[in-house]
Amino acid sequence: MRNNRKRVQPNSKEQVINYNRRTPPETISEHNDPNRIEWTEVPRRDAPDFFTGQEALRIPEESNPRYKLFWPIRSGTFNEKDYRDRNQIYHDISKIFEEAFRSQIGIQNLKELANYNCVFIIPDLYERVYVTMILDILIRDLSLGKVCLQQESLSATFGAGYSISCIVDIGAQKTSICCVDEGLCIEDSRVNLKMGGADVTETFIKMMLFDHFPYQDMNLKRRYDFLLAEELKQKYCTMNDADITPQAWEFHLRAFGQDTTKYFFKTYDEPMLAPMVRRSVLLAYMSANVSFSRASSSQQSLTTHKNSSVDGKSFPDPSISMTARQMIPSLLHRSQLLKPQRDVPQRTALRRLATLLKSNQRQAVHNSIVCSADSTIVRSHPDPR
Repeated sequence: MRNNRKRVQPNSKEQVINYNRRTPPETISEHNDPNRIEWTEVPRRDAPDFFTGQEALRIPEESNPRYKLFWPIRSGTFNEKDYRDRNQIYHDISKIFEEAFRSQIGIQNLKELANYNCVFIIPDLYERVYVTMILDILIRDLSLGKVCLQQESLSATFGAGYSISCIVDIGAQKTSICCVDEGLCIEDSRVNLKMGGADVTETFIKMMLFDHFPYQDMNLKRRYDFLLAEELKQKYCTMNDADITPQAWEFHLRAFGQDTTKYFFKTYDEPMLAPMVRRSVLLAYMSANVSFSRASSSQQSLTTHKNSSVDGKSFPDPSISMTARQMIPSLLHRSQLLKPQRDVPQRTALRRLATLLKSNQRQAVHNSIVCSADSTIVRSHPDPR
């Protein structure tokens, strides 16, 4: 900030912490809340066996009967960790498709799907089992007329109208990179990083709790807390360093069976530090593994660095911005991903940070709900915990 000639108040962090400690919340009765949430009603008799989509995320925590939340797809592939076998994954994905056709498209009679054609987008780095199971669901279970499978980066270039491009898809749990040349995905350029917007959400919440966030009971395992964390990230996280000043915000906590609580809080540099963690590692991966450029005579060259490995010994200097380099020591300390070390070079710190994110990704993802609502399903379960 100082190198960019930005004025920084010396006691900004203390102001934020004192404000978050001392400001009490306000209670708003449910009939006075104009934006109250419509929760999913679960009848005690003849309760549905499952809910999908947004309805699954709006089920009360203490519902009767109890439901357990499942995510059939994680990081762009099947979630085999939370399922006993692939038949359960097959069944859940099929039910999600059926409910999507009924609620989103309005096709109540599934026999009419024989008159429809489907274009299904698959990942750039796909597995044969994934494609085979999806095709089996669409053709055999749903009885669609015709099915076309297309890679996501190729579809993005067609939609944008570009013949040559580098597609970077940043999702909730993964970030995929692929270079497309004249309608073909270059195989050596395909990268799938197991990090995404969910890591930004988790890092942002940890930073806020470290600064005495007024809602100290936030738990990303709870559905309404996860939705609240996503809302806070979308509203307040930024990459504009001009916004890094003590600012006052507010949010509403809405839980089933409770009055709405209005909290007041302040932020300083947390909205920028949380995205910078993922951005720094992503730029290090991109600069180390893929360099895609177009020659003057319509010849494209793809250069891969053989000795550029995150887990290996050699790691080239990542071409990241000056702002990212200045923020790396603060990132490592504030996000609590690494212990601060004064004599560690920046490229070594980036390598350790990337290795730690990669090794702990499964545990971090398992401890939070980080998938889109369209791929969720809850089923009645005797032990939801």
